[in-house]
Amino acid sequence: MRKRQQNSESRSIVLAQITCDYELKRSNARHTLALSVSKQGLVVHAPWSLPLTQIEQFMLDKSTWIWAKLQAQTSRAASVWSWYDGMPLRYLGTEIRLNVSAHYREITLIDGILHVPELSVAKIMRWYQRAAMAVFQQRLAVFATQLTRLPVLRLTNARTRWGSCTSAGVVRLHWRLVQASVSEIDYVLAHELAHLTYMNHSPQFWRRVAELYPVYQQPHRYLREQGHVYHQMVAELSVTDDF
Repeated sequence: MRKRQQNSESRSIVLAQITCDYELKRSNARHTLALSVSKQGLVVHAPWSLPLTQIEQFMLDKSTWIWAKLQAQTSRAASVWSWYDGMPLRYLGTEIRLNVSAHYREITLIDGILHVPELSVAKIMRWYQRAAMAVFQQRLAVFATQLTRLPVLRLTNARTRWGSCTSAGVVRLHWRLVQASVSEIDYVLAHELAHLTYMNHSPQFWRRVAELYPVYQQPHRYLREQGHVYHQMVAELSVTDDF
């Protein structure tokens, strides 16, 4: 009997000009390619010896299906969200509590309690966006000495990626990422800053990520596995940069 061989690795691919992270699972017991999407993200199941080029071509051919399923998964998670006084929220990797109180004229975070004068989802989301921009700017300052040029920082509400970088030097980070830990934020920021030098995901690109943030691998892995929870907060809002 042939010995069972299988392994799993985290990878990324550009589908429709958007970077898509996925888990590649190989097995010598499998003879065909298959895709699956869950709240943990995209998984590609492949035969043990199938070349990566064939796997990625298969993914490119199925890119429309992949993005449709990923977006549907995000919408499904958001549809069960409900808002109430005392509910738990996330901020910088910790749990905070929502407190609706007329004693506060504006939204204020004090000792893990987010005090709001009224239960206005739109106003809470705007607070998150302002907080995200402030945090991201602080973290960018930490990387500044390693950069030959500073990017223009913007927020994004894209459902399929945490950040992006243009050849013109504009870095966009998803405002929902402010719910994550500082290490996760730093990984995403380092990832996008590396694109200022390499507009691809070549070995040179990942070496640049490691130069900027040597301990990126663990937060990268955690964000891939648990990052879907940051999309559960319902907010169909436009993102502005007027902060």
